[in-house]
Amino acid sequence: MDIRRSSIFEELIKLGSLCSGKLSERYIPCGKKNCRCKDSENPQLHGPYYTWVRYIDGKQINRTLCPGPELDAVKAGIENYVRFQALIGDLLRLDEESVASAARAEGKKNSRKIYRRH
Repeated sequence: MDIRRSSIFEELIKLGSLCSGKLSERYIPCGKKNCRCKDSENPQLHGPYYTWVRYIDGKQINRTLCPGPELDAVKAGIENYVRFQALIGDLLRLDEESVASAARAEGKKNSRKIYRRH
């Protein structure tokens, strides 16, 4: 179990920057009457537009990102955050199993038969 804990910590250390939230990609029509996005047979919507949505202190924060290094960094950060959560979940399960088995072992050492009088 200690080997698995150590490997989890090693993976956590190797993670890059973390970003919470979600990233959405949207294609939208504009307001111009004769634009290609209004074509009834083959509409070609504008985009992609990327929106990064996250919560900070209970407030929703939206940020529009353009394709480029910042968008790539946010995508990588979100992937790292998902991996971070999975690793922390694994670590929590390992520690809870360890605590539970130690408690069971301790309980067996200290267990006494209790006789009740009738």
